[in-house]
Amino acid sequence: MAGSLEGDFESNSEVSDGRQTTRGDVMIRFDNVTKVYGNDTVALERVNLGIDSGEFVFLVGASGSGKSTIVRLILKEMEPSAGSIYVNGTRLSSVPRRRIPRLRRDIGCVFQDFKLLPNKTVAENVAYAMEVTGQKRRTIRTKVPQILDLVGLSGKMEKFPDMLSGGEQQRVSIARAFVSQPPILVADEPTGNLDPTTSVGIMQLLHRINRTGTTVLVATHDREMVDVMRKRVVALEEGRLVRDKVKGAYADEV
Repeated sequence: MAGSLEGDFESNSEVSDGRQTTRGDVMIRFDNVTKVYGNDTVALERVNLGIDSGEFVFLVGASGSGKSTIVRLILKEMEPSAGSIYVNGTRLSSVPRRRIPRLRRDIGCVFQDFKLLPNKTVAENVAYAMEVTGQKRRTIRTKVPQILDLVGLSGKMEKFPDMLSGGEQQRVSIARAFVSQPPILVADEPTGNLDPTTSVGIMQLLHRINRTGTTVLVATHDREMVDVMRKRVVALEEGRLVRDKVKGAYADEV
């Protein structure tokens, strides 16, 4: 399987929207971050991490290692117990509650359970993500078909989520997360509910999005995809960052 995929992930085909991005700009930064939950459970311990503009980074580790905590801290769903977090140049501790929705416009989110609205069609699910941020109807009418074409669902616009396969539902979720072309896309176990063949297509899609200049962070248990794609790998163990390797594998290589 790996032999047939490596060419796909190293290909030069890309989808460009004309944005200028500068590699080297730090998009996500954790400075000595610790997170302790109320029952004295240490979720993260003195984590230092920087992710540059345009990077594709896998966040790996066993259940309970701290991956989801990092995702929730980036989204400002919770506060760190110590340390500082910066997203797209903004120190999160300086962002008041009323401005959190604006902060999250810069972060597209993809989840394991899709989180689609069951009573809305594919097109309506994607459009809704633009409506809640106040974008103009004309822009929505233009962008929704474009993004659904990008994710390979141009023929499914009027379908409802329960009429789609799991892989198709995840593609809708990715389209919704990326339709406003945020500078950062965070995916938390995006292939967790999918079969291996479908997982390949989802990872290829995230790779294409990364090629547009979007910074992509994927928290995953998908060992095979991590090993095939050979992107930067950040490994957590019991809340501590234990490995950070460019073109890494899921586990330490001997």
